[in-house]
Amino acid sequence: MKLPSLLVSLALPLAAQTLRLPGELAPYQRVSLMARVAGIVETVAVDRGSAVAAGDPLIILRAPEMLARIAEAAARASAIEAQRVEAEARLTGAESRYERLKSAGATPGVVAELDVILAEKERDAAKMLVAALERSASAARAQTAALKEMEAYLRITAPFEGVVTARHAHPGALASPDSGALLELEQVSRLRLVLPVPEAELGAIRPGLKLNFTVPAHPGRTFTAAIARIPRSLDPATRTMPIELDVSNPGGLLAPGMYCEVAWPTRPATDKDK
Repeated sequence: MKLPSLLVSLALPLAAQTLRLPGELAPYQRVSLMARVAGIVETVAVDRGSAVAAGDPLIILRAPEMLARIAEAAARASAIEAQRVEAEARLTGAESRYERLKSAGATPGVVAELDVILAEKERDAAKMLVAALERSASAARAQTAALKEMEAYLRITAPFEGVVTARHAHPGALASPDSGALLELEQVSRLRLVLPVPEAELGAIRPGLKLNFTVPAHPGRTFTAAIARIPRSLDPATRTMPIELDVSNPGGLLAPGMYCEVAWPTRPATDKDK
């Protein structure tokens, strides 16, 4: 006896159901590059759309007054160092004189006690002078090093590999920490897919779960991304949780700002979904 067709259909495993949820692609990293020190823009090595690697020079600034300050600080450090060397030589002589007088004073009547005391005070004063000059020399060297470190900020380099998406600097312009962004840099070889998931569908969230998505720019083509970051908090205005998926984009087919449709499972994910 055959089972009714309804019972047969119920006995078969249910196919996974999916929703089409809208998401948006964003750069994995984005930064606005600004001047750390004031200077004149001398060279801009890139433009909008330029691909750069981490460490590539992007903008060179020129600040003649900073070079003058560095030279002045270095000269001051050298002068103090010379004074310290001279003071150390005087300290050596004062110590030698004190030791001689102290040794001679061991024999009564050879050296006056006052001379020994004066020699000791002279040695102590020489020690204090050397210590003070050592501190001054250390401060001068630190000031010179700080200025040289600031000089390095005149060379703006790429903090990571990416694409220049905006350029606001041109040769001859004055740049300073208050003048705003000089360049905008985005990492696009790897993207974030920001997907607001409705509260009712949160049961399917699993770290590492791979989902398929499509974009209007490439009709008929399906891309894959994996759930990487789950905020564990709902947006009270929309009652959705904005999770993030990592998208590999080595060929550059996808771009930040693209809208996409994600195939979202409507039942809890199983091992076959991963």
